[in-house]
Amino acid sequence: MTYSIQVKNIRKAIYPSTMRLGGSNPQGERISFTNYYMERDGEPFFAICGEFHYSRYPEADWETELAKMKLSGINVIPTYIFWNHHEEVEGAFAWEGNRNLRQFVELCGQQGLAVILRIGPFCHGEVRNGGLPDWLFGRSFDVRSNDEGYLSYVGRLYEEIGKQAAGLLYQEGGPVIGIQLENEFNAAAALWELTAKQGDEYLSGGSGGAEHIMRLKELAKQAGLVAPIYSITGWGNAPVPVDEVLPLYGGYAYTPWTISKDNPEQKPTGEYLFTSYHDDAVAARDFDPPYDRTAYPFACCEMGGGMQTWYLARFQVEPESVLAMSLVKIASGCNFIGYYMFHGGTNPVGETGFLNESTTPRITYDFQAPIGEFGQIRRSNHLLRPLHYFLQQFGGVIAPMATVLPEDAPSLEPEHAGSLRYAVRTDGRSGFVFVNNYQDHVEMQEHADVRFAIELEDKIVQFPRKKPLTVKKNASFFLPFNFDLGGVNLLSATAQPVTSQATEAVDTYFFLMQEGTDGEFILDGKGIASIETQEGEVAQEDGGEYCVVVPSHRPSMIRIHRADGTEVPIYAMTAAEAATLWEAELNGERCVLFSETPIVPTAAGFDLLGPRSGAFNFRIYTGGQQGHVNWQPNNADVRLAVQQQEWFTAYQVTCPTKQIELDVKRIHDHKVAIRLHADMFDGLEDLILNIAYTGNVGYAFSGGRLIHDHFHNGAPWEMGLSRLIDHVQDGEIVLETTPLRTGAATFAADAAMAAELQFDGQQTAIFHQITAEPVYRISLHPEQNQ
Repeated sequence: MTYSIQVKNIRKAIYPSTMRLGGSNPQGERISFTNYYMERDGEPFFAICGEFHYSRYPEADWETELAKMKLSGINVIPTYIFWNHHEEVEGAFAWEGNRNLRQFVELCGQQGLAVILRIGPFCHGEVRNGGLPDWLFGRSFDVRSNDEGYLSYVGRLYEEIGKQAAGLLYQEGGPVIGIQLENEFNAAAALWELTAKQGDEYLSGGSGGAEHIMRLKELAKQAGLVAPIYSITGWGNAPVPVDEVLPLYGGYAYTPWTISKDNPEQKPTGEYLFTSYHDDAVAARDFDPPYDRTAYPFACCEMGGGMQTWYLARFQVEPESVLAMSLVKIASGCNFIGYYMFHGGTNPVGETGFLNESTTPRITYDFQAPIGEFGQIRRSNHLLRPLHYFLQQFGGVIAPMATVLPEDAPSLEPEHAGSLRYAVRTDGRSGFVFVNNYQDHVEMQEHADVRFAIELEDKIVQFPRKKPLTVKKNASFFLPFNFDLGGVNLLSATAQPVTSQATEAVDTYFFLMQEGTDGEFILDGKGIASIETQEGEVAQEDGGEYCVVVPSHRPSMIRIHRADGTEVPIYAMTAAEAATLWEAELNGERCVLFSETPIVPTAAGFDLLGPRSGAFNFRIYTGGQQGHVNWQPNNADVRLAVQQQEWFTAYQVTCPTKQIELDVKRIHDHKVAIRLHADMFDGLEDLILNIAYTGNVGYAFSGGRLIHDHFHNGAPWEMGLSRLIDHVQDGEIVLETTPLRTGAATFAADAAMAAELQFDGQQTAIFHQITAEPVYRISLHPEQNQ
């Protein structure tokens, strides 16, 4: 079936924003906004924000984890400043150790990452009282209001934050480009945990309207928190002071707040249906802001990078849901994306007890994020990186493009599994077709024999020309038409552009082929002398256009030889290979490399970091360039073999392996003790416990102290031991799980004094298997070839 869409006479109206936002730094660089996108130095800038909470992560590991964020394609780090993490006891502010905001922001700046400070005072973030200290309860004023008593405390908090951020703001040459005021104002609140299970008393969702937001903005400025961007969360009934703040939005595939004992099943969300967020004439589902949609950019701060399990909601986040969310938002007109969370963490234990929200685990805040609680690189990360690299390289191309929807798009509902979901972003001449076949909590249907016809002003671009597409369940991708390859016009492709790499010899373009879909590249023959490909076929058609088809299961280098003697290579990657692609600055140069093991750039070179049984393979793209940088290990025990290839330098790294035999003592089916030995960590970066169990909640204790926990959801419970070793007493960790129950609970009617809870049904609490996976860290440094 051919899906036609008309994009004739499409020109997006773009003009300078009326928002009183923006600013310059001492280097003369400037941040500004149009009505459609953010700008840096007058050019479109595509922000890719990844939430990471410094107070939920060990200070010693911040540098490595921020490097992983940058490698993942993130360019902005939003971070909550949880009030009760810093002033748990009134008047006693703590900014040291894992709460050292200043050091965290400085490290972001060293990585070239911008920062948005989410200063609250209310944050939520599954934190006790939404981040408000316990001691604010029972006061004579209302929180989240214009009451002067409350605002005096807020002003004091902001002043403390201002002291920590002094010198780090954008106008001072620092990385802080944004300040978020409050969170979910008028949209959500949180339990006062002091009263939970006694009265289930919620704190206020907010009062005072737009005036309250302006009071917070004034207090922030008075505290020295001056930045080009002031933002708020825009969903719910959020008040938006006209032209004073940038409202930010989001969306989640998993909504545990909608689950209750009476409603245990989540309904599918509308987050995976294409819409147009920047068109007042299109009904954009739940997006109904109190302003002209075309006046403000549609920007996001909370797209679900995962989701924290809640007690009544034990889901496993599908990695495909994260990529699909991003593509749908971008196709619908979003030019500023933000993930919550992109990096998981661990809740600190406070002076007054646990600081979690009672619906969630007390310790773990892994969030099933693209980077896990212990630094694990997840599959969702591998799916997202190619998209992020594209936005970094070509965000300026797509940002000005308008959204065009097919006629049936507004009538689709989340439950409609049989309709192909697609949309276009275009400037009327070139653009991208976006396809999404993922829907949360719905089994989608596969679509076969798919072709597209894009009606432009002067012609119709129809593709694929050879073999039609098969859109598999849970697949999401985008395809280019009239895409500029350094002066060569790519008329259409069934492969997704990822990035480009310039060397002294050539500029190479990297494309991702979807699994099972051969890469078809149709090229305008103007200026082309010939084309050759390692795999597949090349044919010149009657109109002089070239058709190159590459099998999807095998990578291929396509070499376009131009009449002027220059060359444009296209490297067509398999889906599996694209999941191993990393972009990094190594030895002062931007590099494209392929490695199943994550890499972490360092001042001296880069590190390979991951579990690979002591064997690491990677390839660095050289583009046929000679005299490239070679890499050597820092440790004499590490062996390295190098193989020069036409386009790559391939490395095989081996290091001594470590066999980990856990000393596990089974006390009961539901309780085991693990004995740790000091030499277990010799030569390792970490040991990740992998715990297979069935139960309700898993607990890890040492010396009677809870050091980690997990809500059972069918996935293994992972626990990094290097971080916990300082909390382990006498080398012993005790794991215990409470029973997973199916059946009914009743109160005994004949209890003599107090009521007794009885259970009638099946109870399961058992540890099946516990293993430990070593994590190696191999350091490499450059050695220049002569």
